[in-house]
Amino acid sequence: MKEQFYILILLFIYRLFWGYFLYKFIKSAVVPLLLRYPDADAGGSGIGRLLYYIEGQSSLRTEPAVQHWLWLLLALTLLRLLLTPFIRAGLLHELHQERAGARGLFFFPGMKKYGLPVLVFSLVEWALTLLPLYWLLPRMYRLLLGGILEVPLLLKLVPYVLGWLLYLFLIRKLLLYMQFGYTAGTGMFSSLLICLKVLLPSIGVSVILGAGSLIILILCSASALLYPGLPALLLRQAAPLPSTLFNMWGVAAQYHLWSSKSFPQ
Repeated sequence: MKEQFYILILLFIYRLFWGYFLYKFIKSAVVPLLLRYPDADAGGSGIGRLLYYIEGQSSLRTEPAVQHWLWLLLALTLLRLLLTPFIRAGLLHELHQERAGARGLFFFPGMKKYGLPVLVFSLVEWALTLLPLYWLLPRMYRLLLGGILEVPLLLKLVPYVLGWLLYLFLIRKLLLYMQFGYTAGTGMFSSLLICLKVLLPSIGVSVILGAGSLIILILCSASALLYPGLPALLLRQAAPLPSTLFNMWGVAAQYHLWSSKSFPQ
């Protein structure tokens, strides 16, 4: 990780800009909407919540301001989705060069060299991610509608969501190892076999670093509650740094596990 410290700073600044946009979006679009939610203390009921959701669906079709914010959010989300594969391509190229003993700034050349192939991998990942939703969404939608009036019904959504997240976790891991092999020139399918061979330690690495990232998130959230105001704002602005660190660390650790099998000493 110490060899990619400059990438960490670049990604931290990038996430700061994205966080600023989300803050403006929530302040300008989401907060006014939440203020219209029926207050339970003021006699709000299930019928009031149902009318609130009906009004929201009507606004999506007829209110220009709502449509403006939704199109803007969609455009910036697509932009971020398209940028993410290029960022990963730059990081992978940097890891390959570091393993080979080279020193220098390889992040941006890696984005140019492998950005489009990694984007294709991402398109495959998105397609495989959405595929189970074709069967899951109809079942989940009925439970979600029922949960408007009976909140405990929402608990029945948990198995569906957990199953989909587990599937997503495995798909991302398999495709990540295939990207290692493609960008290194050792072959995608041989890297896929390596992933299957080291699946348990790979999952262990993900769990450990994921737990570290979760602990940092909990500490930042708890600190914001205990020290509101300016300290909370500063902590919130600094939160993407450790989060980005753990994300990069996770990719680097998986790469090290892959390279130990692809290039045994």
